Order: sequence, then structure tokens, then C-alpha cells
Amino acid sequence: MIDWVSAFLPCTHFPLNAGMVCKVDPDGSLEWASPCRKSVEGSHEARITVKSHGSDGEGRATHLYFSGNPSKFLQGHNLFGSDDIRALMTETYHNLCTILDLTPSVPDLKAITAGDYNLTRVDINYSFELSTRADVLAWLRAAELKSKTRHGRPTSKGGTVYWGKNSKRWSLKAYSKGEEIHAPKHRLPDTLMETPLPDWADNKLRIELTLRSKELEELNLKAASTWDDRLPSTLFNGYIEGRQRF
Repeated sequence: MIDWVSAFLPCTHFPLNAGMVCKVDPDGSLEWASPCRKSVEGSHEARITVKSHGSDGEGRATHLYFSGNPSKFLQGHNLFGSDDIRALMTETYHNLCTILDLTPSVPDLKAITAGDYNLTRVDINYSFELSTRADVLAWLRAAELKSKTRHGRPTSKGGTVYWGKNSKRWSLKAYSKGEEIHAPKHRLPDTLMETPLPDWADNKLRIELTLRSKELEELNLKAASTWDDRLPSTLFNGYIEGRQRF
């Protein structure tokens, strides 16, 4: 499933009122100013961030720089979701514009539907069912000691195993989804904790691939239009198996 997206989404609008970060020279003149990110709350208090980007020469921004988890934004959790990045981002875009009271132009809407925009980061993950949560934790301990990628040996922190954690191109990580949903930072909303979802997650091993801008560019996958719903699993399996060019 698609777990995180950072992208420049076409949306002609007057810049969002989110404040500015500025640099002022010693003589008091303004060297540069950049709009701040605005936090937007979606389903079950799940949040993403956006900021205005670009200019049409008439005081309006041309894009929204989106960064966040579209599945969480739409449904309040990321236990499962969609592999169709274009459909996922189209629905997210419409929800986002409604919340922000933005009215995209017809060309903007056509561009979103067609995937005519650039991605700067995409996270893809899948869950694997083991017999028990204890088996998941044992798998993680073994992976920490025995596994290796082109990044070399993994590192571990807080129960998560990382391969290439600080890479500017791509990285992998693995963790217990059953443990994560009880952690303060990632805890499921109370209303969802009362559903069968926690039991479903309890014995799941989650493995996540992050592709950053340089890697997306080298793979010719920066344009969302190049993605279909089969590509995420192909990419994921390729990196897990050690094939990193497609």
C-alpha cells in the first residue's frame, strides 16, 4: 500500500495563511521569505501538511506542496490501504480542497486525475502475518543480526530495524504493527481501538520501502502519471530481493 506521499499538487490559489519564515539582512532589508507549512486535520484527527508553492505572476500560488499519509488522512489509520497512488491522491486532493475552502481550476482537476504532477517521496509498505506477535519480534531480532542490503548491516532503534536509514535515495525498515498501534506517537484513535483492527494488527510484521526524490528521478518515476496500481508491489519486491533498477 501507499503509506506516505510528498508531491507538488497543481492548485491555483491565493497563498495559505500559515505564516512566513524570513531572512533579514543586518541592514534590515528582507533577503528572502518562504511560506510555512500548514497542518490540516483529516479523519480521526490524522494530519498532513501543505504549503503554497509557485506563482502565477498575479499573486496566486500554482501548487500545494503536500506531505503526509493519505490513507491515514482519509480513514484514520494505515493498517491497510490502496496501491493506486493516483486514485488515492485524487480523493485526498478533493478532501483537502474542501477542508481548506479552495476551488481548483478545471485544468488543475484534470492534472490531478491524470497524475500530471511530481512526486518527491513515496513510501510503500506491506504487512506479513506471522503466528504471534512474539514471532514478529523474533523475526526482527534475527533480521538485525543476520540481514544485509547494499546499504550494509541494519541498525535498530525502538524495536524498528532500518536498512539505509539516513540514505538520501532509498531505505527499508521493519517493525511490529501490533506494537506500533499502542505507541503514543502512532496509537490508533480511541474509536478505532474499540474495533477488530487491533486484533488484526497484533501478529503483523510491517516492512516499508521509502523512495526519495533522487531515486524516483533515476527510476523515471517522479511523475505520478507513470504509476499504476501494480507498480508499488513490483518496486517493493524488487528492493526486498536486492534488484534496485527496473
